[in-house]
Amino acid sequence: MNAHVPLNERVTVKYERVDEHRYKVSVTPIDRLQWRVGYAPDMKAAVKLAQELAIEDYRG
Repeated sequence: MNAHVPLNERVTVKYERVDEHRYKVSVTPIDRLQWRVGYAPDMKAAVKLAQELAIEDYRG
């Protein structure tokens, strides 16, 4: 896939508030279902984590 395509066109991201101080972030490429999951303390960190998980998927 072209690395210059916006992130929202390359992956599907789900954000879920687990509790008051934690978000679950799930990321999968749009061409296959292979979820990567991580947790973040706030929404700002959750967005950064989603970007990192998406980039990690395309490196490997």
